[in-house]
Amino acid sequence: MIRTDRTFSGAIERAVGEAERGTAAELIVVVAARSGSYLDIAGALGAGFAMLVLLFALFAPVPFDPMAIAVEVPLAFLLSAWLAHRAPGLMRAFVPAARMRKQVERAAAEHFLAEAVHGTRGRTGLLVYLSLLEERVAIVPDLGLEGRVPGAAWAEVRWSEAGDPSRPRTLQDLVRGVEQIGAILRLRMPADATDVNESPNAPRIVS
Repeated sequence: MIRTDRTFSGAIERAVGEAERGTAAELIVVVAARSGSYLDIAGALGAGFAMLVLLFALFAPVPFDPMAIAVEVPLAFLLSAWLAHRAPGLMRAFVPAARMRKQVERAAAEHFLAEAVHGTRGRTGLLVYLSLLEERVAIVPDLGLEGRVPGAAWAEVRWSEAGDPSRPRTLQDLVRGVEQIGAILRLRMPADATDVNESPNAPRIVS
């Protein structure tokens, strides 16, 4: 599990600085807690738990007071839905993978504009967007990079050495991925004598 504390920010800032060394590209790392609310999934889980509570109350050998049932069933729904919404592992288990991927891609496109990744002189910005709940990364290059780096190159970045290579689970996974991006950029988009650092290296952490 990745924790966005000072250690995380410092490690990513150093990794971005090293990745930008020798390339004209500008990396901007944005880390979000989640890319979708998935309130419908949490509500469905809450409803399921509330139904179990109701069935237990109806068929238990000891009769329950109707007023108690009227209070406990809605309370069970609200509490279980609230807990489910705040349980990343549970959300990942019940939200379809295709939906999570689309949510992350949509959020990445929004942050590309919000963070002005397109604002570099040569349009050489590159957004690396990590969504923690979904454990997914979206890479969004600006126009100046699209013509120099084929889209397939980003798919070669391995975000995890164990399990699914597209899903970073630790700080080390993320640092390793940024290092691989740096190697691709130095090969495809080398720096020239006029290159300057146009954006801060520290990650942007958003809710």
